[in-house]
Amino acid sequence: MKKNVCNFLAVLCLLMGVVTMVSCSKDDDAPSGKQEPVVQMNLDEKAKTATIAVNKLDANTHVQLVYATVRGQVLAEGFADDKGTALFKVEQLVGYEQILKVVVQENERGKTVKELKIPAATQQLTEQQLQSLLTKQAWNSVAKKSRVLIKNSDKTPYDRLAGEAQKTFKFETGGKFIFTVSSPMKHFDDKGTWTISNKVLTISTRIPIGPLEMKNVRVNKLTDSELSLLVELSDGLFLMGFEPEK
Repeated sequence: MKKNVCNFLAVLCLLMGVVTMVSCSKDDDAPSGKQEPVVQMNLDEKAKTATIAVNKLDANTHVQLVYATVRGQVLAEGFADDKGTALFKVEQLVGYEQILKVVVQENERGKTVKELKIPAATQQLTEQQLQSLLTKQAWNSVAKKSRVLIKNSDKTPYDRLAGEAQKTFKFETGGKFIFTVSSPMKHFDDKGTWTISNKVLTISTRIPIGPLEMKNVRVNKLTDSELSLLVELSDGLFLMGFEPEK
């Protein structure tokens, strides 16, 4: 009798162990319920834009597109809709491939879910057309069309110069460049120069603290009514928007 009881208890313990193992296995296999975000990009080369969709997010999840480099700035940010999708439209830039991190905010921390490369656009205007349109009129800056892509590492406030400063660029035939700042301070320099080679500009002028060299300047947009320049200042990169002086 005692032997039978011992055998029964041994079998019972074995069965309980098997049930526990199966239960743990099911728990391990069960989905966590949290989906990984899915990022898709469609390029419209005719419109020179890339549409970026970040899917499978919780509603109202905060998403940022950030330049994937040292001192890279936020290009765009937004929130997922009720369907869990955040949409962005990004302009291609002439002569510059944009490498972006897609950053999703989780538990007050940013998580990079993917890196994207937006190809550089090609300059369609000839060098002669660029020169003709640039020198046709003076250009007043437009703050809302200007931004910082990569902040410079030194303390010179190029971000303020590129963005909030109200300035005028005047490209004259013969390579003379006239630079005027009307706000937040007044400054004028009519001894600057500009050159163009392979459709890329170099601009030399002065600001109150000393010489200002704008190098590797790519003309991103240029029509009778709009000018957009991608400008390197020190080790920073800035997009400056302009409209004709009235």
